[in-house]
Amino acid sequence: MQGRLKSLWQSVAAFWAGIIAEFRAPERIWPRALDEAETLASVLLAILFAHLLQAENVGWAAFSGYMVMRSSLAESTVRGGMRILGTVSGAALACAVALLLGHSWLALSVALFLVGGVTLYAALTRQRSYAWLFTGLTFCMVLLDAQAQPLRHVAHFASTRILEVTAGTLACLVINLLSHQTLRPRLGLPNAMPAMSSAAKAQERGDAARHAMQAGLALATVPWLMPLLDSGRLSQAAVTIMALMMVPLSSLRGNRHLVSVRVAHRLAGCITGCLAATVALKLFGGSVSAIILCMALGVVAGRHIENSMKPFAYAGNQFVLVFLVVLVPDSYAMISAEPGLERVAGVFAGIVVLQMIRLLSRPLLHIPPR
Repeated sequence: MQGRLKSLWQSVAAFWAGIIAEFRAPERIWPRALDEAETLASVLLAILFAHLLQAENVGWAAFSGYMVMRSSLAESTVRGGMRILGTVSGAALACAVALLLGHSWLALSVALFLVGGVTLYAALTRQRSYAWLFTGLTFCMVLLDAQAQPLRHVAHFASTRILEVTAGTLACLVINLLSHQTLRPRLGLPNAMPAMSSAAKAQERGDAARHAMQAGLALATVPWLMPLLDSGRLSQAAVTIMALMMVPLSSLRGNRHLVSVRVAHRLAGCITGCLAATVALKLFGGSVSAIILCMALGVVAGRHIENSMKPFAYAGNQFVLVFLVVLVPDSYAMISAEPGLERVAGVFAGIVVLQMIRLLSRPLLHIPPR
């Protein structure tokens, strides 16, 4: 027991030491600085577009502006298109399924198991994995929301989610295009499209099927938390399960601890982002300009960590997403730390469910301990 605690402490210390080192002596400083500036500009423009389009969840548009941005214009375009396609497909499928299911928890569990598991399997084994992932994510979010809302509200929620993703994607592409016409050529930075992943081999498909089965079982468990969690936290739990299980195929045999590492980094990033945003609200909550400045600094800091290409890069991504949840409200008159706390609670619930299912299902699925 003492040895495990010592190992845990060493891992935590190494994690924070690595992050601090990224700010003290960063590598590839100029390419990273430009990407961070592009990403911040994309987030700010996404917020503007969302307000102009009267989107109901401005923060989701900001997420998309952040997540779609890549150094390659071609990659950003493909990534943005896949995000929109996946969102539209998942929302449409969820609305159709909601009509058939009604409010049956058992039917909801079966639908989440089937669609969540199949889309994750496709995301792991097929090209255009980002579209498959977002089909599953959006399906889970919209279908879980349908349990707490009349169907007409669910359709409205689905349509506004599509609008927000589109606003963020367009903002990203505008900034990316401007940068590739001005700054990047002058700085001599590349604009290369990475190679597409190859098709999965037979053995990898078997590993992916077992992995997706675990995710599907975890998703099927989420509806049974309804007495404890509201629809927002349930949706976040489902998103957490799918996001954590989206790992490289090679890791299913080569690095069996990767999901557990992603769990730790997601939790660390979310908690740190929520704490930082809450402190910013306490200090500057009365000043919109100060809140926007804090948001900008948080985006740059999180992107800097994400660009490190180190094992802890995922924590930077999660830090930013929670930071944006809190500091990009639909109205600054209603700004609150509550959305960040809701996200952390949903993430924690998703982690608990996923880890329990992974532990219990290993003997049934013949998965070696990780």
